[in-house]
Amino acid sequence: MPMNIIFREAEPSDAGKFLEYCKRVGGESDNLTFGAEGLPFSISQQADYIRKFYGNPNSVMIVAFDEGELVGTGAVSVVSGKPRFCHRSEIAISVRKDYWGKGIGTGIMNVLMDFAKKSGAEVLELQVRSDNEAAIGLYKKFGFEKIGTYEKYFKIGEEYHSADFMNLYLR
Repeated sequence: MPMNIIFREAEPSDAGKFLEYCKRVGGESDNLTFGAEGLPFSISQQADYIRKFYGNPNSVMIVAFDEGELVGTGAVSVVSGKPRFCHRSEIAISVRKDYWGKGIGTGIMNVLMDFAKKSGAEVLELQVRSDNEAAIGLYKKFGFEKIGTYEKYFKIGEEYHSADFMNLYLR
């Protein structure tokens, strides 16, 4: 398997590859908020969504490519435009299953953490399926702490799954 990973900011022209990637990773595990159906957006809607991040001083979307193949994504975004919440940013990442355990998640997290610190984020927050030990281990490695559990956060078919809420206080 090639391993020439390029981490960069997502561009609107990545929209088609991004949507195909989401279908693939959504079908590889039940850890995400969507399944093999991917995201319910057209290429132009996804490009518009990426534009909201592109060049934004408070939010960034990162893509990881290996030899032209999209193998991971991540984002940091301000929770809300409301003044009382602007100190909080949400973080999310995903990695193709065949790239798990190869440092892609760590690479994406490094880029996102650098951006968050430079942008002045004070609190980073995320949700992760409670039984996703690999992701929880990654987040703990970066200093995230579990602040609670949301029972029945996911419903996949007729089965419920909990999510852990984790925070990292940068200030």
